[in-house]
Amino acid sequence: MNGTLAWFVGRWSMERRLDDRRAGRAYTVTGTALFRTTDVDGVLAYEETGELAGDGQPPAPVQRQLTWHDEGGARVLLRFADGREYLHLDLSDGHADGVHPCAPDTYLSTLTVEDDDAWSETWDVTGPAKDYTALTRYRRLA
Repeated sequence: MNGTLAWFVGRWSMERRLDDRRAGRAYTVTGTALFRTTDVDGVLAYEETGELAGDGQPPAPVQRQLTWHDEGGARVLLRFADGREYLHLDLSDGHADGVHPCAPDTYLSTLTVEDDDAWSETWDVTGPAKDYTALTRYRRLA
């Protein structure tokens, strides 16, 4: 496994703020993210669990699963749990911009390593169906 993927292995706290511009509402997700090695060399499993709150709604459990694949160097391919391609990133300088094609909307992603134990992910989603920004901050747990 390359050093880029190895850096992510472990448990992370996560806090996400989702600002829905179209509805004028804000939501938060708090929880944990786990990156673990798999039986397949160069592939990490990502599992996120948390609680969604906001806009006067009762808190609700949320989860997300992805796989992160080593594409050589500092390039990484993220896939949905069902195997579909999600996002290509090049983290060679600790920062990556990506585009997830999900018609009819456009999903722009930015991933930034902030220090040895923190990183963030921002999604800016625009189009006829959606209009929101989601910022997630991750902190390594001991």
